[in-house]
Amino acid sequence: MTIVVGETGSGKTTQLGQFLYEDGYCEFGMIGCTQPRRVAAMSVAKRVSEEMEVPLGSTVGYAIRFEDCTSPETKIKCAPSPLVAGSHPLAILLTRHLPV
Repeated sequence: MTIVVGETGSGKTTQLGQFLYEDGYCEFGMIGCTQPRRVAAMSVAKRVSEEMEVPLGSTVGYAIRFEDCTSPETKIKCAPSPLVAGSHPLAILLTRHLPV
């Protein structure tokens, strides 16, 4: 797991997942982009899908409580931290997600 720290507006949320996707990191699993709130997860997924010029829910999607906008083709998933990591912080090591 890598923790990225940077200035506001430096692209940690919207750019890093795209760079990892382009470098082939999705061969090993899904890239998870955690967000503090549900609305943030939806907004980030929408923006990244627009930047990548793919439909939301295909290569880029989001999962929030009671709503899953992903598909079997999803490689970058944005979600509130508990939905990506599970109930225990180490649970992420047992899933198919690569945390971002």
